[in-house]
Amino acid sequence: MDEAITRGRKMLLFPRILMIIGLFYFLFSIALFFIAVKDGPTFTINEWLIAAGIIFMGFVIGFYLPFRLWSKRTTRWKLWAFDNVDNVHELKIAAIQANLCPAYGTFMDKIQIHSFEEREQWHKLQDRFDFPDTFKDDPAIPSVTVIFYSEARLSLYILFSLLFMVMGCGLEYLAIKNNGNISLTLIAPVIAIVALYAMVIHIKRMLKKQPELVLEDQGITTQETGFLNWDLIYNDKITKVDRGKRGVLFIFSFQHPGGLVNIDISDFNISKIRLERLIRVYKGRFESGLR
Repeated sequence: MDEAITRGRKMLLFPRILMIIGLFYFLFSIALFFIAVKDGPTFTINEWLIAAGIIFMGFVIGFYLPFRLWSKRTTRWKLWAFDNVDNVHELKIAAIQANLCPAYGTFMDKIQIHSFEEREQWHKLQDRFDFPDTFKDDPAIPSVTVIFYSEARLSLYILFSLLFMVMGCGLEYLAIKNNGNISLTLIAPVIAIVALYAMVIHIKRMLKKQPELVLEDQGITTQETGFLNWDLIYNDKITKVDRGKRGVLFIFSFQHPGGLVNIDISDFNISKIRLERLIRVYKGRFESGLR
């Protein structure tokens, strides 16, 4: 499963980059055309033909060809993956979450460029979804996995906090020494105090001895809920939250009889894909009685 997802990411990385760059240049050429039509002199017939030719070439080179490459690689990957992976239900969820391929029958699936043979093969592979999930254990995964905050990430945060704290103190010193304006005198200590607070938080997390998550064959332990058996946990998922300029968060959420739990795993010493894999294996062991 992990191998299939990793292979899909590698195969589709280059086409995605081409699509983003190509779409930008295509839309840029259209924007320039409309600006020229609105604010420039009246076009002659030859100028209209040249503009149309540029836009057409921008569409072909900037959009159609990258989209075709993305479609063919996506098709090649999903035909291989869904034909070779044991649990297609699990693969479908992981592939959609990783944006590796659109769900069968959706608009994006229908507009993908397939040959007739590829479309027929993809249609036949849907028959595999008529069979129930089959769990395949991974002996490489231990019976218990303990997850802490990432020391590398925390060290980086502490370093940046220290730099901002020094910068704030330096600005305050210069403002007082040179009789700076009142706004700088007030802002500088705020920068230093916020940086100091953040540094203390990160240091406390680094020195913390208790794990943030414990996954095992029997269940899961979190700071908020304590230990819970796997049969008490449902609707578990890891979602990506885009905060714009502030970066991206990964939230592990699940429901249990006591309510909803949301855990920010962005700074944990485990990747999103690895955590999803561990959860699938441990829940599979529990449901299969391998505990």
